[in-house]
Amino acid sequence: GKRSLLGNVMQIWARDSLPSFEELQPEPALLASSETIPTRAQMRMQRWPGKRSYCHTIGKGCGGPQHRQAWEELSTELDHNARALALHFVDDQCKDLPPERRAASARFVELLLTTGLELLCSVASKLHSLEVEQCWAWDLNGERSGEQYSAPWCIKRVLSLLLNGMIRSGWVPDISNQALGAYDCCARYEGCHEHFLLVAGRRERWYSLAPCMHWVCSVCYPRALGTQVREARERARVAASKAAAAASDARNAAMAVAISDRHQAADIFKEVARETELSAAAAEKFRGDDPVCPSCGARVGAAWSANLRAETRGGKGTSSIVG
Repeated sequence: GKRSLLGNVMQIWARDSLPSFEELQPEPALLASSETIPTRAQMRMQRWPGKRSYCHTIGKGCGGPQHRQAWEELSTELDHNARALALHFVDDQCKDLPPERRAASARFVELLLTTGLELLCSVASKLHSLEVEQCWAWDLNGERSGEQYSAPWCIKRVLSLLLNGMIRSGWVPDISNQALGAYDCCARYEGCHEHFLLVAGRRERWYSLAPCMHWVCSVCYPRALGTQVREARERARVAASKAAAAASDARNAAMAVAISDRHQAADIFKEVARETELSAAAAEKFRGDDPVCPSCGARVGAAWSANLRAETRGGKGTSSIVG
């Protein structure tokens, strides 16, 4: 029959109708904000220095209410060239498929670009409303083993193609790293990322900060975060020292009181102990202050490190995880 599945995923060449919006969303487990860094690493939600969230870029690029006019312009444009754009997409993204599956895939993409344009706009709007961490989950959805050529896989790539077209037509501004002259890592120390990319073959350790997922290089990591950690520890030490001094003063004052009733003495020392515990708790809370990401200002709870190798492809720098 026409239905074709890899695991539980229907591929686009087997579809003759649009997917539902719910079908395109990641499973709830991927959206949970309580996931640990090791779990994310295993699911390949990590990216490399300078690489933004694929879906976050789409959402911020064309998913806001200010982009509605661009979608109207796009709709008019697609009235004339939806079929040509679908064929272009398949030639680029589905070139490894046999001819009959490429043809069926082109029909599905054309359906997206015509009847499904509002669905595409809704997905972009949803991505615009999400936090970066949730966008990483959308990035992963459709990219795991057996999910290639699925509806989530396809729609993200179609949206990226449409965003690039909107930028070239001047309907939306270009907010890419290259256009802005900025990267999603080491924002406080400009130039380190460019230097890393320019030296092909160079290997260096980078740190992916959690939960914001920004990257900091091995040089900037101790400078950006190490100082903050030391400052937080010093503030905690001072607070703890003051708390201990206050507790000692209270204890000495209690001892100096002429006490005729031992029950009164017990109450006084209980109050001293309670105040000491409160002061210690406040000091401990102060000690637990997390450092701040130099790129976005978010509190950093952990960092996952990886060795990366600089590469050059087509005259452009990139990087890849090497272990």
